[in-house]
Amino acid sequence: MPRRLLLLTGEFEAGVLVPFLTRHGPDVQVQAIHFGGELEAAVLAGIEGTRLVAFCTSVIVPAPLLALLPGPSYNVHPGPPSFPGRHPECWGSYRGARRFGATLHEMVSRVDEGPIVDVQWFDMPEGGSQMDYGMRAYQAAIQLLIRWAPWLASNERPLPRSTDHWSGTKTRRADIDAMCRVTPDIDREEFERRRRAFAEQPGSRMSVVLHGREFLYEVPPEVPKPAGADATETGPTAMA
Repeated sequence: MPRRLLLLTGEFEAGVLVPFLTRHGPDVQVQAIHFGGELEAAVLAGIEGTRLVAFCTSVIVPAPLLALLPGPSYNVHPGPPSFPGRHPECWGSYRGARRFGATLHEMVSRVDEGPIVDVQWFDMPEGGSQMDYGMRAYQAAIQLLIRWAPWLASNERPLPRSTDHWSGTKTRRADIDAMCRVTPDIDREEFERRRRAFAEQPGSRMSVVLHGREFLYEVPPEVPKPAGADATETGPTAMA
C-alpha cells in the first residue's frame, strides 16, 4: 500500500474525504492539500511511497512535479471524457448534453489527457442549467472516489485502465469569458441560453458594452447569514 496519500481538493471536500480514505487505509498518512504551493512543499518533503489524488480542483499540477512522484497520479474530473477542460458543467448545459458524467483518470503533463480509469455516466433531462449539471457531476465524482477508494488507499499498484478515451474540445477559462461577453444585438433565446449555462452560480457575471460603457449582469456571491436571519434571496443586478 502507499505510505502517504496527498489529496488535492477544497477544504470542504477534504473534511469529508480525508476520514473516508483513512478508513480504507488506516496505515496510510492522508494529507489534504488545497493550493499549488502546499502541494510542491508536500511532494518535495518526500516522494517515496507517495500517491497524489486530485478531486474536483482547479489547481494544475506542473509536469515536473508529477514526474517526481512514483507511479501514476490520479484526478477526478467533474465532467465526462467528451467535455475536457474548465467548467464542463457550463458547456454541458450550453450544448444540451443529454448524457453527462464524471471521469477518473491518470494525470499527465497536459490537463485532461491522461489514460482513463473509469467514468460515472448519467442521463440529463432537457433544459438543464449550469447548476443542474454541476451538482449531478459532483455527485458522480463522489461515486467514483467511493468506488476506487479501497484501491487508492491500500494498493500501491496502478489502477486498471478502461477502454474510454477523451474526445471533444478542451475548454479554457478564456472560452467561458468570451461566452459571457454578449453583444447588444443578442436575441432573447441566446441570452437566456448563455445565462443558464454560464451565469447562474453565485459570483458569475455576463457583460455588454453600450456606447463605451460596460454593463454587468451579476449574480451576487453567497454571503453566510447569521443564525436566525431570514432566508431572503437577491436576484442578479445590472450596473454600469
